[in-house]
Amino acid sequence: MLLEKLEQGINFTNHEKDVARYILDHPDKAPGMSSAELAEASFTSKATVVRLCKKLGLSGYQEFRLKLVEEINQKNRLARMLAGEPIHDKSTYTDIINTLPGIYDKAVTNTRLSLDKNSMNRIHNMLRRVECIDIYGAGVSYILAQSAAFKFATLGVECSAYESVNGHYLAARKNKRTIAFLISFTGANRTMIRAAKYLRKATNNFVVGIVGPHNEVIRRECHEIVEIPNRDSLVSLDVITSFSAVNYVIDIFFSLLLSGCYHEHAKSSLEMLQHMDMLLDKEGASGEEV
Repeated sequence: MLLEKLEQGINFTNHEKDVARYILDHPDKAPGMSSAELAEASFTSKATVVRLCKKLGLSGYQEFRLKLVEEINQKNRLARMLAGEPIHDKSTYTDIINTLPGIYDKAVTNTRLSLDKNSMNRIHNMLRRVECIDIYGAGVSYILAQSAAFKFATLGVECSAYESVNGHYLAARKNKRTIAFLISFTGANRTMIRAAKYLRKATNNFVVGIVGPHNEVIRRECHEIVEIPNRDSLVSLDVITSFSAVNYVIDIFFSLLLSGCYHEHAKSSLEMLQHMDMLLDKEGASGEEV
């Protein structure tokens, strides 16, 4: 990077460092100068400016100026993008604990506003009729798949999480009514696209994609799509917003199923509480109370 080389000033003479310092201190003015004007402004000579260009591996001042303009524009564009980031290098502990709830809330609100009620109802109706729920995720979205599988399992539903398709397992369960959720933060994850194609064509699974906006391909392989807004972030905040959005969608379906079996689930929960002492470790290894 040209700007980095100017800042480092490795093997620069004192006069060349003067030129470099002027350019770095005047990024809006320097690119528009001729070599003679830059030399005069930095109290050096035109020969020093040309020599600096050569030392930077460039053919001459014209190439230097073109590359300088390109890098300054790129740096300014990056600065504008980072200016919109809610967490930055000056963020304190207090800033962060006050900022994160707003990020969560915005992710959930944007997802809620983008939901298609008819599609959500169709998915819910299918959920009520299936015997099994399979949830697929790749990489970090697999963690969400595992969490979702645990939630549905608490309702007594047969539910599992997978990172890829297991053909033998699916063949053994081909007669069970199954809904398959595929999670992709971007909507373009290749593993999830391949899984969707296989599930749609080789099984009787009802395939639902919970995916980001780049879902043109996977959309064609799913019976239903729930699109989550994906916040393009330079500092990985898209992971936070995507996690919140997918969790929200999963929790909607979980809550709908819970509502449908509320009294049965409440009864089984009360029965479990009656035997809770058996699950709690109230005694030490010798049988004495700790």
